[in-house]
Amino acid sequence: MRKKIRTSQIMLTLLSVFLLVFSAIQYIYIYRTENVIRVRFEDDVISAVQLSEYYEQKKEEPDIPDITLWKLKEQAEVSTEDCSRVDGFALIEGYGDLGKVMPDRLVEGGYPVKSDTDGCALSEAGAKALFGSSDVVGKPLKFGGKEYIIRGIVKSGKRMLWIQNPAAGFPFAEMSYPDRVAASDAKGWLMQQGYGEPKVMLSGGDYSAFNFLFITLPVWVFCIHYYFNLKRTVRRFTNRYVGYGLTFLWSAGLIVLIFAGIKYSFRFSLDYIPTRWSDFGFYSGLAAQLAESARSIAEYKRLPGDAELLMHSRYSAYCAWGSLALMIGAVTRRGRKQAK
Repeated sequence: MRKKIRTSQIMLTLLSVFLLVFSAIQYIYIYRTENVIRVRFEDDVISAVQLSEYYEQKKEEPDIPDITLWKLKEQAEVSTEDCSRVDGFALIEGYGDLGKVMPDRLVEGGYPVKSDTDGCALSEAGAKALFGSSDVVGKPLKFGGKEYIIRGIVKSGKRMLWIQNPAAGFPFAEMSYPDRVAASDAKGWLMQQGYGEPKVMLSGGDYSAFNFLFITLPVWVFCIHYYFNLKRTVRRFTNRYVGYGLTFLWSAGLIVLIFAGIKYSFRFSLDYIPTRWSDFGFYSGLAAQLAESARSIAEYKRLPGDAELLMHSRYSAYCAWGSLALMIGAVTRRGRKQAK
């Protein structure tokens, strides 16, 4: 019977570790975007000209966000030099680092830089629809009566075109900070600039904090379980003074373990900490705010970066919760074995 319990315990632990590793792999994407806040307005409220003037005035300040503006237009018509036309393109007009809209998708070349108003990037599907091949970097195409030179090819099964437009207004922004920042700080900056309150805000730091907490829970269950097992070893000492000393060390170690858990597992911004400890309604209000934010995200059109963030966050969370359940099952099995 003990052998059977031991085998099931090992299997549960291995499955838990497998899910935890997969959760951590999904978390890598979230971690790389934890200093990014995605902002979605309903109208073209952010002017590229106004933003450029702001950067010129504040260029000496170290903590201002690096902002990429963009908007999406469906059913755009694109043509080649020989006037063969193809419609059904999704046009992404932007101002800034267009690679932040769809990161890690470049196959060849690059996106046009902020000052490159004559360059464009094209998706693989778009290149094949226009030229019959994706080996087209350096070739010209036409859109809106203007000629663009293809700077890069992006991996996508959809017909897509990226261009820089420094004279437009935009509803979407990717705000990149030197480090993680609270969503309230980004919202305050937007309000200060006169853009108003965004319809949707996706804070990479918040998603990173939640998913990191989920990932660490199975690890802490494992550590705390085996640390409490260590107490049984302490109780075996018959010498009273040695027992007292070891119990004191064990208790001190438990306190250190708890504080280490709080320090390394809780990576939330100050938005998640009440200014007064007596504010007992803080977390109920925060929960309502998060629920409202989730509803806004669900109702809003999923854009490429948003969809990827939500997908990786969901997969990471599901795997971490599964790992936690399996780890609890494994340590419970061990408890049954010791009881027998």
